[in-house]
Amino acid sequence: MPERLPSNTCDTHLHIFGDARTYPAGNPHALYQPPQDCTFETVKALHDAMGVDRAVFVQPTIYGNDHSLLYDVLKAAPKTKYRGVAIIDDSVSDAELERLNSVGVRGARFNFGGRFKLAPSVAGFRRGLARVREIGWFIKIFGFEDDFLAVESELRNLECSAIIDHMGGPDYRRGASQPAIRLILDLLRNDNWWVGLSNGDLRSHVGYPWDDAVEFGRLLYQAAPERCLWGTDWPHVHRFIRPDKDGHSDYGAEHEFKRLALLERYVPDRRARDRILVDNPARFFGFN
Repeated sequence: MPERLPSNTCDTHLHIFGDARTYPAGNPHALYQPPQDCTFETVKALHDAMGVDRAVFVQPTIYGNDHSLLYDVLKAAPKTKYRGVAIIDDSVSDAELERLNSVGVRGARFNFGGRFKLAPSVAGFRRGLARVREIGWFIKIFGFEDDFLAVESELRNLECSAIIDHMGGPDYRRGASQPAIRLILDLLRNDNWWVGLSNGDLRSHVGYPWDDAVEFGRLLYQAAPERCLWGTDWPHVHRFIRPDKDGHSDYGAEHEFKRLALLERYVPDRRARDRILVDNPARFFGFN
């Protein structure tokens, strides 16, 4: 296990869940049901064991636009340590956006991954962006491989601050010259685009220690060293979607440190890595 993380390390992407009786899955296309052991208390214990001081909770897809749990957790949590990211569409009222903003939600996630059935239309995406700009939020873009190409022109014209989730979800077997990676590298030439160096293990085809992820993590870091972020993506919901294929049955600190070792391989320099863990998220999410 590596040494304890630097003070004010931020986990910029993870999910939490609540009791299914109080917080049921609201998305009719939910790919799994709320796990009962992935609560705020559980992740707080994990972060304490790792030395993580700050976090950004991302609305799980199974809850759709029902942000009851996210709101309740952020309302009770210290504002100096936690932020949130919502899922919005036309059904989310302006009053709801203001309510979420009041407890620390600062961004909206747009999911272009086909199997999640949450991809907005181009017109809906534009409407969502306009509302995000008005309230001063950033956006997160999620997809796999060529999902990004379907909205390439929209992404290239985007002016608000944006994060590409999980390295863009590339297929490592297609190499670094695949069109989606070329697009992401082009976007990262612009100061408003950031990238999450997370979930490198998920797309691996060779297994632990996920050697095929390293080239991509290094390439993205080199493209925008001051605009890279790190997150656990805890509790790795793919293991609920594909429980018979997922080898990561344990998602405690020991296994999270194994995943964190990928970041050490992407960015061997300790000072540079600390900027990704502490300085970059503090600047982006507005932590003091």
